[in-house]
Amino acid sequence: MIVALVIGLLLLFLLLGMPVAFALGVSGMVGIYFTIGFDGMMGQLMTAPYRTVASMTLMAVPLFILMAELIHQGGIGKDLFNAANKWLGRLPGGVAIATVLASAGFGAISGSSAAAAGTMASISLPEFKKLGYGLPVATGVVAVAGTLAVMIPPSIPLIMYGIMTENSIGKLLIAGILPGLLTAVVYTFGIMGWALWKPSLLPRGEKVSLLEKIRSLKGLWGFIVIVTLIVYSLYGGIATTTEVAAFGAVIALLYLIVARRMTLRKFMEALERTVRTSIMIFSIIIGATLFGYFLTISQVPQTIVRIISESGLHPWIVLFFVMAIYIVLGFFMESISILIITLPITYPLIVNLGFDPIWFGIIVIKLIEIGLVTPPVGVNVYVVSGATGVPVEKVFRGTGMMLLFEAVSLLVLLMLPGIATWLPSIMMGK
Repeated sequence: MIVALVIGLLLLFLLLGMPVAFALGVSGMVGIYFTIGFDGMMGQLMTAPYRTVASMTLMAVPLFILMAELIHQGGIGKDLFNAANKWLGRLPGGVAIATVLASAGFGAISGSSAAAAGTMASISLPEFKKLGYGLPVATGVVAVAGTLAVMIPPSIPLIMYGIMTENSIGKLLIAGILPGLLTAVVYTFGIMGWALWKPSLLPRGEKVSLLEKIRSLKGLWGFIVIVTLIVYSLYGGIATTTEVAAFGAVIALLYLIVARRMTLRKFMEALERTVRTSIMIFSIIIGATLFGYFLTISQVPQTIVRIISESGLHPWIVLFFVMAIYIVLGFFMESISILIITLPITYPLIVNLGFDPIWFGIIVIKLIEIGLVTPPVGVNVYVVSGATGVPVEKVFRGTGMMLLFEAVSLLVLLMLPGIATWLPSIMMGK
């Protein structure tokens, strides 16, 4: 009864518009109070905030965010799009394909889906308009392409998954490479097929000379160096995830200074945005820790695992049920909140059924990708709408076909789990 009341209280707070961090924290404290009393509640309230965020591993989150903000301020996203557009623009749906690949590249140095979507929206929309793309199609492509940033390392959601499930963060980040590339390839060929089917909807770009194409690559050397160092450091096991994040932020800053792309004003703005985003994420983690503690002392995860394990249901049926829960939650909540609320229950259940924990992490992130662009709270859609001024309903309308391509890539990962597990299985270190 107490569990039902506390979950109902959490849903009520969320419906009333209370910030997720406070909704989780307050409802969790209420549950703790009714379960173990006032002293127990105060003990958790005094120790949980510091104990939760005072983690060397968790420091990777603000450091990767800082790297993303520095790169955003330095205009590398524009270089990526310009190069991709000049090389691929003449393909059917070329500008849309360039947006997908530029978003994948930006995701490889940001880890933030919202940052990728917002950056690509402001950069690519003028080109879409010049070629006569409709606003729903253009903004829908940008919103969905931005989700690649939560799969391709460094992915903030994958880091959170690793912290919560005590899996190797390095292996999780490396595991996201092939699924991320697979998704980008599916998007690319899907857009080409879509453009051949309806060429007036996704026209080809303008012709560009070979010299212009080659010149477009000169601004990418810094991007290539940063990505190579990050992936090599993770894959080779020569540094921890936090050390890689710190190294990446320093290298990005040095490159931007040498390239004369960083001013004091831009640097201070990057720091401010990093602090704001980090505080938001850490606040959610603290609130979710309190709520998760209530669930633990109420024996909710253990009870659910036991009931389903004894039910005799086929493991894949249970997995599909769990996937459906993630998709529904994605309609209403953002990715970090979903992970922190659900993993204490879903992770032991799925691992107990014999599924690979790394593979399950990739599947969860794919489901979160879908949630980022589905109504009513598709975060990427609102980011793109805010960056372009296009009404939210038009952006949502433009995501439909891209979501079909997303479903195809999800199906491939379900059928071929080795795509996610092969690289982690052969990497060095942890």
